[in-house]
Amino acid sequence: MKLLLWRREAILAVVLSLYCLLCSGCGAISDKPADQELSLVLAGMDGTDGVSFEGAAALLLGGKPLEESALYYGGKVADHNKVSLYTLLPDENGKTKAAAKAGLKKLEQRQTPEAYFTQLEKKDGEWTLLTGAPAANAGNPLPALNPLLQLEELEGNEKKVTKRAGAARGTKELRIELTSGEARKQLSAELEREMLLIRPSGDSKPQEAAGKPKQVNEAMMALWEQKDEELRQRLEQAEISSVYYLKVDVKRNLPKRLTWTRKVKYPTAAGSDAEETYITKVDFYGFR
Repeated sequence: MKLLLWRREAILAVVLSLYCLLCSGCGAISDKPADQELSLVLAGMDGTDGVSFEGAAALLLGGKPLEESALYYGGKVADHNKVSLYTLLPDENGKTKAAAKAGLKKLEQRQTPEAYFTQLEKKDGEWTLLTGAPAANAGNPLPALNPLLQLEELEGNEKKVTKRAGAARGTKELRIELTSGEARKQLSAELEREMLLIRPSGDSKPQEAAGKPKQVNEAMMALWEQKDEELRQRLEQAEISSVYYLKVDVKRNLPKRLTWTRKVKYPTAAGSDAEETYITKVDFYGFR
């Protein structure tokens, strides 16, 4: 009797051991370090031929949405390194729908003041503007919303990657927070690019400088330098945080949604603190 009991216990122990071993083996696939999981997802994205996406962006001042800053956009990736983006039209429920056919035609013809479209291509490691509306890059927010560029920045920037619990079935979610120094560096680079686009320099915009009196060009340049210096000073005094949330399709190990929140707090002339929050969200679908 004792022998039979011992055999049952032995068999049960073996079964439990095998079960635990199998479970730990399966867990090893999904329990990689968070930063390694992020690298695998980004590598999978690099290997796709194309994908469609829709997203939204908005700016909050003091926690309150700035209505005129809200932007809905969509687009597609083709041939790994070509991205087309265009603004979308919100429907009656506040959701987005593609501005296709007649809607897209209106956007390209600039029949609505908020209409933009952009085509980008990556050449020699840099994203370059092929076409866009408005023709000049200044004032067009779409190039900065290039989802491939946002994902590339996750790979290169200094950051802390952690896993979030409670993700929906079939998904996992990673939280990526840039270091304070990296968040400042990222924002500084963006602001520098934007300021260079509007710089009234004869070298950068000869077509605008030509025909203007010298005094006018000098006054415009002086004003630009003043605003550029004010911006740099404000940036030095600011507290900046930059956090991303990446939802991943577990089955294909590809991105489903990327959400980004950047908060900038800086002192005002009145002595109080002002806070700006920039939020973007983009959903990926139709991988090819």
